[in-house]
Amino acid sequence: MKLPTTVTVVVAVLVVGFAAVLVAGCGISTTTPHGVGPPAGGVPQVGTVPDRARLFFVSSSGVQAVSRPADEPLDPGQAVALLLEGPTEAERRQGFMTALAGLAGRVDVDTGDGTVTLTVPFDAGRVPVEAIHQLSCTAANAHVPGGRPVADVDINFREFDKPGVWGPLHCNVAGYYAQPEGARPPGSPPG
Repeated sequence: MKLPTTVTVVVAVLVVGFAAVLVAGCGISTTTPHGVGPPAGGVPQVGTVPDRARLFFVSSSGVQAVSRPADEPLDPGQAVALLLEGPTEAERRQGFMTALAGLAGRVDVDTGDGTVTLTVPFDAGRVPVEAIHQLSCTAANAHVPGGRPVADVDINFREFDKPGVWGPLHCNVAGYYAQPEGARPPGSPPG
């Protein structure tokens, strides 16, 4: 009679141990279901998510969109008015600021079919580019009449009591605005 080798004994012990684990289960006893909260949710259905306002503020990474809840879609005038109030305290703690300080109530907004004209109390060519970026992209991301995509909304600037407009500017889906080739603000020197 041949005696089992050490390897055979080890394999036998492992097989018996594995079988014991399988027979014992994973330690979950048979119980009834327990309530632990609402069922899991997936993608929200259209109309169940509150509207959001996309406002553009300055950060250390450049001009970025900030999303705020809104009761209804905001038109460009409402969005710009909200922008001009500046970032909230929570947004400031996250590093957002504005290049539009002191302009609250001093920007007029007119809309047309796919267009927004912002009448401002300054020469648009003589302010920080971030200020124009903030205004352009906030207005373009609002509910503009005509249903154009954000990138196709024409944004024009006009200085109070001055003839002519500067634009159109466009804000792309990444939130960057583009000045039309060869366009200059009224009164700016040729480049």
